[in-house]
Amino acid sequence: MRILRVRHGFQADHSSSSYLFYAVDHPVAAEGRAVARRYSSRAEVHDRTVRYQKWGDSDLNIQAYKALLGEHYDVMVSESYDWWTLMIALPKTPQMQALLAPFTDARGYNDQGVEVEDYGKRLVVVIYCAFEGNGVEFADYDEDALETLVELLVEVRAELIDGDPSFLEAVVSFYGGGEMDEADEERPTPPPTAALDALSKGELQQQCEARGIAFRKSWTKAQLRDALAATAATPPGARPKGRKSRLSRAARKIVGQLERV
Repeated sequence: MRILRVRHGFQADHSSSSYLFYAVDHPVAAEGRAVARRYSSRAEVHDRTVRYQKWGDSDLNIQAYKALLGEHYDVMVSESYDWWTLMIALPKTPQMQALLAPFTDARGYNDQGVEVEDYGKRLVVVIYCAFEGNGVEFADYDEDALETLVELLVEVRAELIDGDPSFLEAVVSFYGGGEMDEADEERPTPPPTAALDALSKGELQQQCEARGIAFRKSWTKAQLRDALAATAATPPGARPKGRKSRLSRAARKIVGQLERV
């Protein structure tokens, strides 16, 4: 059963920006729906969702994110000129703060990656990314790409609440996000690029698999080397020792379509 109503024939409109907020835990109360309407007279407001469409250079009011995700909605997906933003609202508990600490500022290639924002009673994970074909794989004749992604984020959110950050680790790995602190600087430096140059494409792919780095089989040797080099600087805290990161179906579907632009 689909969790959202169907909107036929999705196609990214490069002259507009689209936003979809979804409430996972319960239908949005009248107060929350009133807040959603505050940011556009044309907002499509329903029991669990609100959708906005902004044209040209117009964007959703920056204050809307905190107003909506801080209390009333739980996940959000937006697309603007081929750039995507995914947001997941989570309870601000000591356990969640510890879980998300490595991702507070983990943006890498072209400023894409993960960061965490404090919305008072909630922490909000923000993923800045791009998708192959601008998300065409998430859409079908009877599916909307934003709705498909929202459904996948609902599953990822449940994983995070259960203490599994493997999805975030994979995104950070893909974009080479994270910063080194003083302790990291004292660690041995990664192998020089020359050492990677001597490896075949198959050997580079094996290295990526061994290090848990997300990659595509179509990548060239240069792209594989860049991914390996970038991930070497990722903070150790982003991948706790002693735990294998096996991506769920939802996480694999999102990570498998990521693109560097």
